[in-house]
Amino acid sequence: MKKIFITLVSMLITLHSFGQESFWSLTYQMSVPTGDTKNITDKMSFRGIGLEGRWFVDNNVTIGGAALWNVFYEKQDKITTELENITLTGTHYNYINALPFFVNTAYYFNEGSYVRPYAAMNAGVIYTLYRKDIGLYRIDEEAWKFGVAPEIGVLIETYGGANFTVNFRYNYGLETDNSDPLSYIGINVGVVWLY
Repeated sequence: MKKIFITLVSMLITLHSFGQESFWSLTYQMSVPTGDTKNITDKMSFRGIGLEGRWFVDNNVTIGGAALWNVFYEKQDKITTELENITLTGTHYNYINALPFFVNTAYYFNEGSYVRPYAAMNAGVIYTLYRKDIGLYRIDEEAWKFGVAPEIGVLIETYGGANFTVNFRYNYGLETDNSDPLSYIGINVGVVWLY
């Protein structure tokens, strides 16, 4: 974790030193589970936040990085779970904490316009904590997954200096030896600071 953090910070400092136009965004993230993730929690999540920085390497292309956090939760009544030599029946509280750390590149359309649609690709790692609470029992499972996330969105600049972004991101974390793949669609809205 420490190596990943140091690498991301070093990359962001290096990118910032290019002196090109850049922006930071803070987004509120809603998420819809898909695929195997729906087996753990099938409910849309309204718990998420993201911080992202991007630098223009020319008028249409950016490179950057992102740190995101999405939390899923679902309560299930009268479910039975079998663990090694134990069978547990009761109310299940299922949680997923997903923390993607991505680098990304994006292509922005409509150069010179105040409304700039874009397409992006994110890649990196996703730290995932699965938790199931059943009565007095808690089952935790952690995994680091390689992740990718194609993204489409729009950057909206205004005359008053208030800038916004809206984007849709399909997050996918690969299967590991001890956990299923993680997949969900992120619906993200936020504020943008241009430099």
